[in-house]
Amino acid sequence: MPVVGRLRGWRLTTGVGVLALAAVLVALILTRGPDAPQTFGPWYPLTNQAGARASADFENHVPCSIDNPPVADCQRVKLGIVLYGTPAAPSTYLISIIRVGTGDNTRETHEGTWTVTRGTALDPAATVYQLDAFAPAHLRAFWPVSTEILYLLDQTRMPRPGTAAYGYALTNIPIGQTVQPPG
Repeated sequence: MPVVGRLRGWRLTTGVGVLALAAVLVALILTRGPDAPQTFGPWYPLTNQAGARASADFENHVPCSIDNPPVADCQRVKLGIVLYGTPAAPSTYLISIIRVGTGDNTRETHEGTWTVTRGTALDPAATVYQLDAFAPAHLRAFWPVSTEILYLLDQTRMPRPGTAAYGYALTNIPIGQTVQPPG
């Protein structure tokens, strides 16, 4: 076969391939889902049903041993607690639990009322935020060591010890903060 005939066949094959690739790309662009959100608002309402404003949002990643026994395949637990009202006039709370790595990113929530009591095992005069019976038993007592840090207390009112990777000190996040992923 002469060289010209071979080039013509190659050009035809290449042209068909390019057209097929272009058609696939157009189909992918047209059928892809909506863009992922670029910002994420708070996971909680800014006011509760009674109209009290959220006054504190404490969050952190805590060890999976927070669950007894720990959930299978758990890598860490994203724990958040939002307090409505103020220590002078407590109202309600909302707890969020997400177990990371389990294949189920469902947000488990608990809500109820909170009060201010006194006394930890380390300091009998310390302020303690006490949650009602609607909170899991192991998440009912918190020690606000400052406006920025809230320690989870165990049943004896001792601060729960963490691991080398995660601890039980929750950090105050600005109310209603919108998060934008890096990039």
